[in-house]
This record gives sequence, C-alpha cells and structure tokens, in this order.
Amino acid sequence: MIGQVFDNGVLRVFVPEGWLAFHGIDSDGKESPKKLHIYKDAQTELDIFSKAGITICFYGKDEIFLSIRVLYDNICDLEPFECGGYLWNGYTCTSFGYPYTMLHATHNDVTFQVMILTENGEHKISLDDADVQAVLESIEACE
Repeated sequence: MIGQVFDNGVLRVFVPEGWLAFHGIDSDGKESPKKLHIYKDAQTELDIFSKAGITICFYGKDEIFLSIRVLYDNICDLEPFECGGYLWNGYTCTSFGYPYTMLHATHNDVTFQVMILTENGEHKISLDDADVQAVLESIEACE
C-alpha cells in the first residue's frame, strides 16, 4: 500500500496516499500530539468538517481513559478483534446524526482511542476498508 509514516514523537501511524494527517487540539484549544486526525481526500485541516476520517487519541501511562459512550445514540457493540498486535473493543454509534465506529485498545499501560467518522455527506469510509485497516494496523506509541 502506498503512503507514508507520520511520526510526531508520541504517535506513529501509516497515512495512506490521498489522506491528510494533522494534529488535533486538546481541551484548552492547543495543538496536541496526543490527538491525530487522518482524513480521506482532505486538502486542509478544515476538511475535517466535510470529509470522512479517523481520529486517534493517545492516553499515556499516567493518564486515565474514560469511555464516553453514554453521550452517543444508536450504540451497537462490536465483537472484540485483533489488529496490529492489539485487542480492540468498541461499538458503532451516532453523534449529532453522524455515524461513527469507536474503538479502544490498551497495551503496555497506554490506551489508544480510535474514532472513525464513517460518513460525512457523500464521503464514506468503513472499518473494513483496506486504507482504514492499514491505519489501524500501524498505530503505535513512540515512547
């Protein structure tokens, strides 16, 4: 598969060709290397509002990951599955009418949360897509 590895010193992940990776923001509105957006067919960071994509959040050894699934609608649990050396747990849901696949995995005391916005207007991706699987398989902590 064609693409490149994105390494920001906290997260390392494969970004398929035609996808754009960029940092997200923390609760204080500051750019954070612990939150990474990877959006299909995106040209700029503003495409987060019009394209489908993946958000990866990193929770280190001293940070607490809390699932916020109670905030979502239409929750349907997924069977746990292995990918990239991790056991992923998760569910599908909707948030403000947008469909998501929400996943999390803990390994060596760090947790990865993956939020896949599967449909945004005419733009669609799926957990089963080769590009999405390649991203999921490649996620790792740099620490």
